[in-house]
Amino acid sequence: VAYYDLDNPQVLPDFDTLEPYLVEVVQNVDYPSTGGDFAGSGLSDDIGAVFTGFIDVPETGSYTLYTDSDDGSKLYIGDELIVDNDGLHGMVEKSGSILLGAGLHAIRVEFFERGGGAGCIVRIEGGGLEKQVVPDSMWSHEVEVVGDATGDGIVDVLDLLEVIIQWGPCPPGESCEADLNQDGTVDVEDILVVLGAWG
Repeated sequence: VAYYDLDNPQVLPDFDTLEPYLVEVVQNVDYPSTGGDFAGSGLSDDIGAVFTGFIDVPETGSYTLYTDSDDGSKLYIGDELIVDNDGLHGMVEKSGSILLGAGLHAIRVEFFERGGGAGCIVRIEGGGLEKQVVPDSMWSHEVEVVGDATGDGIVDVLDLLEVIIQWGPCPPGESCEADLNQDGTVDVEDILVVLGAWG
């Protein structure tokens, strides 16, 4: 989740134009309304939060997703807006449905609080699941592993081999997975990145 310091918001801002002041990893989105600080933000008013990650659904089917928030919130699966619960209000639950295949799906939950109570809860129903707060086990997020040229989450001899296989300049207008220092060329500098992150 990324936290943003807002100035008297009435609706959700365009978070892509703002810089967060704090980013942390949370287990789920289950924050009942409180008059104190929202989540780990250190702020109780004029706060924005954007939760990003993946939701792992157990089977292919129709799912209903809910946001219960004070003040506004929106929930996206990929780029598709599923729940629009924007605006100034107390804890209000709104929902939307989507057909999802079994497995991981990118999810983004935007939230803001102007003043008073602050809360945001994400629930799910469908695919054999009773309506419930999305449990910790269904959430995940991307972690960048420095030196991981193969994308397997481990830095080892396979990453060294990938650097050797891709050795040389990257094709014009394209990036190379083994160009770990992003200088446009796979070379000894990238081997040093792998060795420095080994393990």
